[in-house]
Amino acid sequence: MNCDPEEGMLAPGEDLLTKAEQGLAADHLVLLLSPASCPERWPRDRWEPVLIEQARELKSQLICVLLESCPFPELLKRRNFADASEPAKRLLAMRLVKRGIHHPGTKSLSISAELETLYAGLSDRSGVMSADGAAITRFAVEAEPEFEAVLWLACAGRNLTQAAGALGDEVGLVLPGTLDENIRAIRDLLENRRCLLVLDAPSPEIENAFTVGARSSTLISRKPLRVPPELPQTLDYARKLAHAHRYAEAYELFYQILNSGISVENCARELVWICESWDRIEEANSLRYHYRPAEFEQLVLF
Repeated sequence: MNCDPEEGMLAPGEDLLTKAEQGLAADHLVLLLSPASCPERWPRDRWEPVLIEQARELKSQLICVLLESCPFPELLKRRNFADASEPAKRLLAMRLVKRGIHHPGTKSLSISAELETLYAGLSDRSGVMSADGAAITRFAVEAEPEFEAVLWLACAGRNLTQAAGALGDEVGLVLPGTLDENIRAIRDLLENRRCLLVLDAPSPEIENAFTVGARSSTLISRKPLRVPPELPQTLDYARKLAHAHRYAEAYELFYQILNSGISVENCARELVWICESWDRIEEANSLRYHYRPAEFEQLVLF
């Protein structure tokens, strides 16, 4: 998105409404209201056709920001209006501008005062914080327009491999690599997008792997808020994981079943295929050797 402040400056002989009419060609039009920019009088038959009718017709998103106390039509307060006339209100105003640009349907700014610390630490900039369950649940819903996506990873009862698979599935990544490769792919995506990742009761290993920096923010709950469903520990489920190209999870489960002595040959065969896809030729050959089918023995008739 490009913004040209110079083009928006009032030239001699221009007023705010003239400049606004020119700016309606853009997807978003931000009006900065102050005594220096606002006309002394706002004839309704002039401002309403421009700021209401033409803006609607041209699908230009209008956002008004009050910088200093000045006269303006009260109707402008009904949609995407931010009062930045006092220092304490300026962060709220900046959030509304961001919401108005990224989420055009936003009509008002709803920010709970008790969540201000989370907004300041996670929304206004990227960061990592922990909070209690009630605050996390409310913030994840209320602050959703602040982010490209809110991702919730329920970690209770999950190991790192399972958590990586669930998170990859939620962000729409196909993860055919090893666990380390999958973690790198997920981190690369999150570090280059503006997301909020909620880590719900993570183990230290999961927290270390997915506490990302760069553009995304991470919010951590120390106690489980959502309990994920129990994962099947069966050969059929392992095959479903492999079919979905979630090889790291399938690999781990096939070995678990193989070591229990169940479906040994089937598990070994599936593991050989996964190992070969990862270029682990030595491991694949070892599986073939140790779990090859028993040789057929010819019965002696005489």
